[in-house]
Amino acid sequence: MIRVFVVIGSVVAFLGAAVAGVWRYTGLVKRGVLDLDRDDDPLDLRVVGLADGTVRLELATDEESRDWKSHGIFGVEWSGGYGQVGEIKGISDGHVEREFFPLKGTLAVGDAVRLDSFALPDDPQVAHGIAFEEVTFASELGEFPAWFVPGSSDTWAIFVHGKGANRREALRMLPTVVDAGLPSLVITYRNDEGLPENDDGYYRYGATEWKELKAAVDYVVERGAKRIVLIGYSMGGAIVTNYMLQSAPGELVPGVIMDSPALNLEAIVVKESKVRGIPGLVATLGKVVFGWRSNMDWAALNYLSRADELKVPILLFHGDRDGTVFVETSDAFAEARPDIVTYVRATDVDHVRSWNADHEGYEAKVREFLARVVD
Repeated sequence: MIRVFVVIGSVVAFLGAAVAGVWRYTGLVKRGVLDLDRDDDPLDLRVVGLADGTVRLELATDEESRDWKSHGIFGVEWSGGYGQVGEIKGISDGHVEREFFPLKGTLAVGDAVRLDSFALPDDPQVAHGIAFEEVTFASELGEFPAWFVPGSSDTWAIFVHGKGANRREALRMLPTVVDAGLPSLVITYRNDEGLPENDDGYYRYGATEWKELKAAVDYVVERGAKRIVLIGYSMGGAIVTNYMLQSAPGELVPGVIMDSPALNLEAIVVKESKVRGIPGLVATLGKVVFGWRSNMDWAALNYLSRADELKVPILLFHGDRDGTVFVETSDAFAEARPDIVTYVRATDVDHVRSWNADHEGYEAKVREFLARVVD
């Protein structure tokens, strides 16, 4: 009898630990996936040297800075200032020396800084000298601001930023699109800082946000757009894809450009669980419980499963070192639809950083694509 009680006690203890683990896991997923992300990245680097157009940086925290040793062009932000870092000149003893180009403010030795993958500050005028107008369009939740850049073509472009990002994400590609003559609208959507939110206050990976894109499409059509190229980054790629699936815009959209699109949220969560070493049983049960806790329809957010419904040419960028939206998602998409997808799989590149790693090559691909899909 004692042995029976011991076994029962062990089973109860195991189940209790499993339930607690599953509950903690669902909380982690909720914070990482659904909760609104509006915090600035930390100033995680320190300037230890400045000379001859270079800056020498070291870690300012115990955490490894994400981009400080990545090749390419990145913004560098500090209190009251902004610049760019470029080519790596040397790496040694926990330091990196890079080309430095000041844009505003004065950087000094000892300043705490962070690198910025958006690479450019503020707005189109400040970043590129591109004139723009601040406009608003109306969605079911209210008014949403957008940057409008005029152009000569009757084919427009609409840019959709990613989760927790903002309109600056478009600044890297914007000059290439503007040079092609496309009027451009760089939009915001629900849950952006200071703007209307979903009733539950969660990101929904295109399930609800596509309605702002539809409202933006209606806005530009009313202003003379005959066709519209849609451009989405990360979760913005999911928003663009769900708009295409929900609206079936036909000839209105001649082409789509996506960078690191989140096309299958369930696959992202499963892969992240493996990377974190979450036990398979906990991850499997946690996924079910998370769906229940957050009213998450995993199948509806698997846009890959509906890849056959997409009809227009797509230019797809994705880095093979992406630790946020794993590159296997885009691999599967490109394999499923080689007839419409032009796939640029960037080597040793992190999330939405293909432009940063090779801006000339990136811009050339965009120009080629626009020349093909825009009359």
